[in-house]
Amino acid sequence: MKLPQGFDPDFDDAVWTLDWLDIPILQVPPGEYDGGYRVTRERASEAHVFGKVYRLDPPLDVRLLYDPAGTLWMSDTPQERAMMVHNARRSRGHILVGGAGLGLYPQYVAEAASFTIIERSPIVLKLVGPLLKQVMEARGVPLRFVIGDIAVYLEQAEPAGYDTIFLDTWPRLDAALLPQINRLRDAAVRHLAPGGRILLWGYRWMVRLFEEASATLLLMDPGEREEWLAAHVKESPLAAAMLAPVAEAFRNQVVPRWEIDAAVAECREWVLAAKV
Repeated sequence: MKLPQGFDPDFDDAVWTLDWLDIPILQVPPGEYDGGYRVTRERASEAHVFGKVYRLDPPLDVRLLYDPAGTLWMSDTPQERAMMVHNARRSRGHILVGGAGLGLYPQYVAEAASFTIIERSPIVLKLVGPLLKQVMEARGVPLRFVIGDIAVYLEQAEPAGYDTIFLDTWPRLDAALLPQINRLRDAAVRHLAPGGRILLWGYRWMVRLFEEASATLLLMDPGEREEWLAAHVKESPLAAAMLAPVAEAFRNQVVPRWEIDAAVAECREWVLAAKV
C-alpha cells in the first residue's frame, strides 16, 4: 500500500517527555465565556499520562475547557503538552493547522514561518486568538485565523503549498475514527509544498489500539469471534464495525500465537488505507 506523500504512520507522539517544561506558554484565562462555555484553573499534583501516573512537584497550573453541558472538551494537561511538543518538533515553515485547541501547538513550534489556523468554533477562537496573536507578534510570525471546517477547507480551498499540515480535530483517541482521519490525511496532500509533512494528533496511538483489538479477536477460536463482536456492538458500534472486516478476512482461520504478528500486520495495512 502506498501512503500519501509526507505522512509517516510510524511517527508516535504518544511518548512521555518533560521537554514541554522548558518552553513557556500563555494559557487561556479562566472564566465564563459566551454560550455557556467555562474555563477552570486547577493545580494538578499528579497526571495520568499514557496509562501511567506521574507525581507533579510542584503542582502544575492547568486549564480545563467545559462545554455548555458541563462536559470536559479540551485541556492542557501534561499528556496533551507532551504530544504537542513531539508534533511541534517535526514542524517547520508555513504551517496549516486544523483545530486551534487551547493554543499549545503553535507556541511549541520553534521553526515557523507563518501559521494558518482553521477552526470551526468562534468560541474557541475568542478564547485562544488573543493569546496566540500576542505570542506570534512577539516572534514576528504571521498568523491567520479562518472560521470553518477543516475537511471542507482541505477539499475546496486553493492549494497554498504548506510545509507542515497539523490536524487535531477529532474529539478523542479512538481507533474507530481512523477512516475519517485517513480521509482528512489524503485530502491534505494537495496542499503540501514539495518535501512537506502531514502530522495527525495521536495517529500511531489509535493504530496501536486497532492492532491490539485485532490481535485479541484473531487469537480467539473462529467460532467465538462473531459472538464477541456482537457483544461489543452496543458498547462501541463503530469499533465493532471496524473489526468486522478483520473477522471476515480470517473467517474460519485459526491464528496461532506464533503467527499473530504477521496477521496483525495485514490488519494494519487495511486500517491505514480505510476511508469513509
